Amino acid sequence: MFDMHPTVPPHPHDLSDSDLALVAALQDAPRASWAAIGRVIGTSAPTARRRWEAIAESGAAWTTTYAGFSAGLLFGLAEVRCRPGTVDAVAATLRQHPKIISVTGMTGDRDLSLTILADDMAQFRRLIQSWLGTHEAVTGVRTTVVTRMISDGSRWRAVGPPHDRPPQATLDEGRTDGDAATGEQWRAVLTELERDGRASARDIAARIGTSEAHARRVVRRLLASGWIQQRIDVSLEQRMWPHALALWLVVPAARLEATAMQIADMPMTRMCAALAGGASNLYVIVWLREIADAATMEAELARSLELRVLDRAILLHYYKRVGHLFDDANRREGHVSWLAELP
Repeated sequence: MFDMHPTVPPHPHDLSDSDLALVAALQDAPRASWAAIGRVIGTSAPTARRRWEAIAESGAAWTTTYAGFSAGLLFGLAEVRCRPGTVDAVAATLRQHPKIISVTGMTGDRDLSLTILADDMAQFRRLIQSWLGTHEAVTGVRTTVVTRMISDGSRWRAVGPPHDRPPQATLDEGRTDGDAATGEQWRAVLTELERDGRASARDIAARIGTSEAHARRVVRRLLASGWIQQRIDVSLEQRMWPHALALWLVVPAARLEATAMQIADMPMTRMCAALAGGASNLYVIVWLREIADAATMEAELARSLELRVLDRAILLHYYKRVGHLFDDANRREGHVSWLAELP
C-alpha cells in the first residue's frame, strides 16, 4: 500500500515556536538591545543573540533596511509584459536597477510586477519610459503611483496581530527628540544599515563623522520618523507561508482609508497600498498557507467589506525583494543598494 500522507521532512528554514517568538520580538524593534530582546522572550542576551545569528546564518530570516515613505520619495508599481521565453532574462536585468526595489513573477496578465522607489516623478518617468520601456524584450508596461503605504513588510508579524504583542516602546531604548539628520547623514546611515541592520553606533558614528551618542540619536530619529524603515523578512522556503496572493481592489473613495486599515490589520496582510493613476485604488498582498486559501480570502474580503476585486494574481517567484536578490530556489544570493549608481 502507498502511504497517501507521507511524512514531510523538516526544512532547515522552518521556524520553531521559539524561533518565531524571537523573530516577532525583533520585528517589533529590529535594533533593540539583546538584553531587551532576551527579556521579552525569556532568555539571556547572549542566548538571544546566538539564536538570531544561527537563524540568519541559515538564511531562514534576515534584517531588511530601506528608505521609508516618509522621506518624500515616490513609490510606484509597474506591471511588465515580456516576449515569450524572456521573463527570466528581463527580470535578471531589471533587478540590478537600484530604484526597482522588488521584482516579482506573477500569474495573470502581467509577467512581472515591479515596486519602484524613485527620488521624484521625473526620475520615475525616466525609468519607465527611457529605460524600462526601451528594453527589447518588454512588450508592455502599465504603471500606478502609491499615494499612501498603509502597511508594508515592516508591519507584518510572524506571531499574532499587533495588539497581542508588547508595544515597540517596551523594546526601544532612548529618546527620539532632537538631533534631526541632514540629507547627507540620512543617506550615510541608510548605506550602513542596508549593509547591516544592527550596525553598531561606533560604525555609524564613523560613517557620519559624529560621536556614538549622537549617532544613536540620529538613527532613532530616522527610524521613528519613517525616513528609514526596518523589518525582519523570512525565507520563502519555509512551509508556514509559502504562497502569496495579490489583489487589485476598487473601493469607494469615501471608504478607502477605513477599508485599507481593516485589511492592513489582518494578520496575513503583507502589503496594503492606496493607488492613483490606474483602474484600481487599493493594492493588497496577503500570505497564504495553501493555494486553495486564495478563494476563501477573496470571498471573506468581499463579504465583510465594501469593495470590488478588479484583478488577482498568485506570486510565482521573487527575483528581488526590497533590494535582496534571490535565485531560482528562493535562496538569497546578493543585495543591490538603493543608493547605488543608476545604470
